[in-house]
Amino acid sequence: MEALIVPETTSEVGRQIPIPITTPRLILRRLCAKDWKDLVELDSEDLSIPLRRRGNEDDEQAIIQWLEHDSSVKLTTPDEPFSLGIEVQNGNKLIGLAQLAFTDAGRLQVWINIQVSPRYQRNGVATETVVALLDFCFNDLALHRVKAWCDSRDVAARGLCEKVGMRREGESLKDRLINSEWVNTVWYARLDEDHRETNSGNPPESAA
Repeated sequence: MEALIVPETTSEVGRQIPIPITTPRLILRRLCAKDWKDLVELDSEDLSIPLRRRGNEDDEQAIIQWLEHDSSVKLTTPDEPFSLGIEVQNGNKLIGLAQLAFTDAGRLQVWINIQVSPRYQRNGVATETVVALLDFCFNDLALHRVKAWCDSRDVAARGLCEKVGMRREGESLKDRLINSEWVNTVWYARLDEDHRETNSGNPPESAA
C-alpha cells in the first residue's frame, strides 16, 4: 500500500507522493541497499547518521541493518523518521541525509533535519536541500508547519534556518548535555501562510 496525496475535492484523483525530489544540482531520493558504502563514509565524518543499532562493533553491518529497516518506512509510518538521501545529480553518490518526522496526530506538522558532508558545505547545497524540502512539505503535502532546531553555537545552522525564511521562535537554555557541557537549543519554524506569501501561486492540495 502506497501513501497517496489526497486532493481537497472528490472530483480529483489522488496521486503518488512526488519522490524523488529534484533541484538544479541535487536529487533527494529514498535510500537503497547500495547506499551502504556512502553512508559508512558519511558516518565516519561525524554526521550522526541515525543507525538503529548504534553500538554494534561492526559499523558497516549496523548501517546495512538500518537500511533494511528503513526500506519499510513510509512517510506515514508512525513514530519513524522518513529518510531521503541527498545525491549530486549525475554524480551517483550520496553527500548527505535529510529526514522528516511528523509531530502531531493530524500529520500537519513535521520536524526536518539535514546533514551534509563537510566536503559539500559552504556552497549552497544545504540551502538548496532545505528549500526543496519546504516546497515539498507545503506545496505537495499541504502541511501547516515545518520545524527545525539546532545547537545555539552552530552559527551556520542558525544562518541556514533564517536564510530559508524560518522564524526563530525561542531558545532553550542548557537543555542538552554534550561532552560534559550543557548547551542551548534554538527553535525555528515556518508556517504554510509564510510560504504562500513568499512563493505566490496556486494553493496546494491536502495530504494524507
